[in-house]
Amino acid sequence: MAEPVDLGSSPLLAAARRVHEAAFGGAAVLAAWAPGRVNLIGEHTDYNGGFVLPMALQLGTVLVGSPTQDGTISIVTTSAEADEPHRVQFSAPRPGSSLSPGLPRWANYIKGVIQHYRGGPVPGFSAVTASNIPLGGGLSSSAALEVATYTFLQQLCPDDGDLVAKALACQKAEHSFAGMPCGIMDQFISVMGKEGHALLIDCRS
Repeated sequence: MAEPVDLGSSPLLAAARRVHEAAFGGAAVLAAWAPGRVNLIGEHTDYNGGFVLPMALQLGTVLVGSPTQDGTISIVTTSAEADEPHRVQFSAPRPGSSLSPGLPRWANYIKGVIQHYRGGPVPGFSAVTASNIPLGGGLSSSAALEVATYTFLQQLCPDDGDLVAKALACQKAEHSFAGMPCGIMDQFISVMGKEGHALLIDCRS
């Protein structure tokens, strides 16, 4: 999986934890991180059956939080560029029920990952997301949010740890909840990236 920066000394992580304590009145006990990416070769070919050569960045997204007992999921984004409101609350999905996309749009990426998470059932939790990836900058802030969310859920209620299935679930979340027909490159490199390495992906298979 993607190798994180040193979260112990991360200002981004510290800021997210402060917001969690202020918003929810308690410390976050779980933390997850996922990187953005830059693509070196093969722009727009991942969804056309070609080859791409992305590399994970040290810029990334964190998600910190804690489980709750009331079956409610409450999430705050620290991004001033995200659409309002910056706090959402909804019920954790129960067996036979499902989440639905809506407003604000930023929350759909998180909802989609919860819906397509391969472990579970997902309990209630409080969380704060923070990122230093510029929105709309072509560095895959959406995939980083999806993968950070999935990694957070793996701590909350572990799945089988299949990394390819994790990337595919995050891609499916973006397709079905954000309405973006993206290829697999962004999610794959955010899950699989390693420091100092680019990753050649054959998107034909």
